[in-house]
Order: sequence, then structure tokens, then C-alpha cells
Amino acid sequence: MENRLRYIRLAICDREEETMIRLENFLEERGARGHVQIHIDTMKSGAQLVRKIMEQESYDIICLESELADTDGIQLAKTIRETDEETVFLVLAADESRIKEIFDIMPAVYLKKPVERQEFLHWLERSIRRMTDERKYYVFNFNRRTYHVPYRRICYLESRNHKLVIKTELEEYSLYGKLDEEEERLRAAGGMFFRIHKSYIVNYWHIHWLDGSAVEMVNGETLPVSDAYRERLRGEYWQYTEKIRQKLHRSI
Repeated sequence: MENRLRYIRLAICDREEETMIRLENFLEERGARGHVQIHIDTMKSGAQLVRKIMEQESYDIICLESELADTDGIQLAKTIRETDEETVFLVLAADESRIKEIFDIMPAVYLKKPVERQEFLHWLERSIRRMTDERKYYVFNFNRRTYHVPYRRICYLESRNHKLVIKTELEEYSLYGKLDEEEERLRAAGGMFFRIHKSYIVNYWHIHWLDGSAVEMVNGETLPVSDAYRERLRGEYWQYTEKIRQKLHRSI
């Protein structure tokens, strides 16, 4: 049986401190069981969540209150869904009056407050299992383990010393492979990866800024842009940026 390690980025967006602490405790319990690493961001308003996304943050799972202080949580989820087909929404609500609305934001689950431990862990596990879908996750073998890393968790790929280096938010992996072949594989990610050099493919969601000669990544690294890819990079980058902005600016 393959030994798989999955990385998850999760957001909790809820007005109530008590709810956030409760869910964090459940998540820590699941993380302690192994085979998954969970990074958690907490926020109390829809504006904070939108700001994170506009800053090129992304989440595999969002625990989202249905009626936030500054916006309608389910409507916000609908807006996010227009540009993100992968995120799972766990909608937190005081009653079941809006349960039918989640069909517009599937995959999603409606959880009544106070959220019960067993129910939350059940749906969390179901969400984690979705990560085996190879159409949405970059799958590779490293040190006898099979990794399923969401496309958005990958910072960049590099050709280095005749090996393929995969740089993620948490780790770096060096394995045998060719960058040209991986560029073809990454087309399944929907346009978020850009070739900037014969030795580099970068992820849109991890670019801090770019100019004609270099790309600075969110992690602080600076990568070169070659003449051969400069114009194509500029066009693809701004086209993708405009697509995201047009979908999100209406949410708040």
C-alpha cells in the first residue's frame, strides 16, 4: 500500500472566536493522526478572506459562516466558486434555513452550529479523500512515497543538474524528470503555470511581482526571465490576473 502524505491549506472564516477555537481543536486532532499536514488561517470577516485570495492565497477547504458581519457568506462562496472549482466549502450556520443554497457551490457541506466533533471530522475526511483526484493534483513519487500536492501549493518547477526540482510551500523534492514533459502535464492546471526560462516553470499564485528580466516569488526567491519567454509571460500573466479580478471584485 502506498504511503501518501497530503498537504492541506484551510481557512476558517467566522465571527465567533469560540467556533474558530472549536474547529482548530478538531483539526489539530486530525493532524495528529498522520498522513496529512494542515495549515490553518483564521479570519472574522468576508473582506479578510477576499483580501487573502486577492493576495494570491488559496485554500483547499474553507469553513465559512453563512452570514458574516460584513457580507453574506454563501454569496461570497458563490463568487469564489466562479474562479475556483476545487475548494471545498464547509458552511457553518445557526439553523437549516439556507441548506438548499449550497447546491450552487458544490462541493460543499452544510454544518449546523455548534458543529459536532464527529460530523466535522467525517466531512473533513471526505474532503481530504478528494485530493486523490489526479486531474486537480500534481502526483509524483519521491523516496518510496506517492505525493498528491494541489497545483496551487507548487511554487515552481526547476531543471537543475539533469534533475527535476519541485518547490512547494513546505518542501523541495528532487527527482528524475524533464521540464518540457512536466510543462505538458501542468496544462491540466487551467493556465496558472507559466514558463519563464528554459529551467523554470512558475505558479501564478506564488508570484509577488515580475518585470522584464525577473520574477520575485512570494517566498522571496528571485528567478530569471529569459528573452525567449518574456512577451508570452507578460501576456499570459495579465490575462490570468484580469480573469481573477473580474470575478472577485463584486463579492464585497
